[in-house]
Amino acid sequence: MADDKIKYYSVLVSELSQGVENGDFSGEFIPDKYRWEHLLALFYLSKASEEGKEMYTAIYNMVIASSEKRIRKKARKKEKIKIIFQNYSAAQWPAMDVYNEFAKDERIETGLLVSPVLGRGEGHWEDSYSQTLKWFKENDYRIYEGVNNDGNFPGFEDFGGTPDIVFITSSWYTELPYYQQFISLPLNSLVAYIPYSLYLANSMDGGYGDNKVYNKDTVNLMWRVYCDCSKNYEGYKKKQYLSGKNVRFSGYAKMDYFYQQRNWNDDQLREIWKIPYNIDAKSMKKVIVAPHYSVIDKGVILFSTFRRNLWFFLYLAQKYKDDVSFVFKPHPLLRTASVKAGLFNSYEEYDEYIEKWEGLSNARVIQDASYLDLFDTSDAMIMDSGSFLGEYLYTGKPLLYLTRPEQAFLPIGEKVVDVYYKTPGENYMEIERFLQDVVLNGNDYMREKREAVFKEEYDYKTINGIGASEYICNDVFDLINA
Repeated sequence: MADDKIKYYSVLVSELSQGVENGDFSGEFIPDKYRWEHLLALFYLSKASEEGKEMYTAIYNMVIASSEKRIRKKARKKEKIKIIFQNYSAAQWPAMDVYNEFAKDERIETGLLVSPVLGRGEGHWEDSYSQTLKWFKENDYRIYEGVNNDGNFPGFEDFGGTPDIVFITSSWYTELPYYQQFISLPLNSLVAYIPYSLYLANSMDGGYGDNKVYNKDTVNLMWRVYCDCSKNYEGYKKKQYLSGKNVRFSGYAKMDYFYQQRNWNDDQLREIWKIPYNIDAKSMKKVIVAPHYSVIDKGVILFSTFRRNLWFFLYLAQKYKDDVSFVFKPHPLLRTASVKAGLFNSYEEYDEYIEKWEGLSNARVIQDASYLDLFDTSDAMIMDSGSFLGEYLYTGKPLLYLTRPEQAFLPIGEKVVDVYYKTPGENYMEIERFLQDVVLNGNDYMREKREAVFKEEYDYKTINGIGASEYICNDVFDLINA
């Protein structure tokens, strides 16, 4: 940690300690001048002391108890509970059913803050933000816009006052405008985390799982962390500073979608997939190609094989134009990373590559939009990332995982990747063989293994008896009904 950051956090911890001594944390409610950034500072600096963990946990407990008490009192007085969801990519929106349940409850005022991701670089965050904002508006959410007409960035408290509960959907808060980072909120606002993805990936040294999943600063500041599966729940209990006390095995809310059966007609299929009109929409196979962004070949997480096959997939799409419809579904960061890595000389060159996909009669590109309908209507996926490994299990369909030596996984990821088809990302012959044998000829010989792992690890609705969204809603209803 840089010296200037240590000095800054030291000031915050001094303010926090003085407040505890002065009784600010033992009154009816904690004053609004204390923010979650104060607790963040304590989280980092307490690690230097043998008693630090005990001290941090004690103050965390005081904060949560005070905030819960304030919300319960508000509910008893019949005052509306203000809940704000935050999201910066429609493709990463995991909380549709949770939002809708709260939105129809007269006791709750619900809104969704669409935030810009400034860390994605000039010329990229604007496009991503506008596409995400457009999607949410088209789908009738009550929107709080994260960028004003004058180009400034409003904060949480600018949308009708301080929220009582904030649901964040990403732990990567530092790339957001400061006043849209949850750490800027007063401690009286409870913050809960509904992850936008499943946790399966790790670094080769295991540090990513320890420090960026199970013991990341974010998860130690939350009122609730809603966990996807029992193996990761055990990981939190073993690795987290709070030993998993704020973690709940709810299941993955986004996947509630797949517990409902849907019937798709030809017109609906053609809205999602580009299918020549002389070909029957249901007979044409539909394949997703989803490359990860880690193309720079240095860093903590190294999964992408895109450098080795970006042109081969265009070739395949052209070769199978009468048999397969393709959707190219890049990771939201692929555009920025591909230019930094030199795969393309400029964003314009990357955009030209995207246009080549769009120019095919049997292919299209889907970026910042929900992909659940896409998954549901597909026949197979070819990819090299993390979360989709687990998410695609909910479809029951085959997946070809493109490998490279640097890929590493959490225990749940190791179990999942072993029940999928695999080949190195540069093995064009095996990639095409998967397309011919498994997809076109229907020889899906690993299906039973996938189904077994799904039932053991990810079928949370059977395990818990309720869907993940219902679990999360019940958690909040239990609080305001107490």
